[in-house]
Amino acid sequence: MTQPVRDYSFGVVPVRRTPKGDLYLLIQHRAGHWAFPKGHAEPGETPVQTARRELAEETGIRQVEIREKIVFIEHYDTVKRGRDTEKTVTYFLGWVQASAVTIQPEEVRDFAWLNYAEAGRRVTYEETRRVLDQVQSKLADGAVE
Repeated sequence: MTQPVRDYSFGVVPVRRTPKGDLYLLIQHRAGHWAFPKGHAEPGETPVQTARRELAEETGIRQVEIREKIVFIEHYDTVKRGRDTEKTVTYFLGWVQASAVTIQPEEVRDFAWLNYAEAGRRVTYEETRRVLDQVQSKLADGAVE
């Protein structure tokens, strides 16, 4: 039996404060699932640099205040190029001021700014929902400003 491939990605959970409450940015990836922006590191990039670059590439958002010490980890098993793959995604919380989004059509189908309840209904995978719940819990506790 072959060992599974380990795959690592980094992303941002974009949050925008509004008078009506916090909104989360979800993107619909080309494959059809709804999740947060994420991607693989390029040579020499740190996890935060990767997360920031992927956010900019996939959404056009360049102005983001990333909380480097607040991370959320997503683990799941998948099959990639015919190989069993153990995927780990490290997300950073990112405060975003502007609501404008310019999607990268090669990788992203759609986007939506949603409140917590709406985002919870929209995300495709349980692991993503767990990350959303953890972020919401931190925000509700006032542990993040």
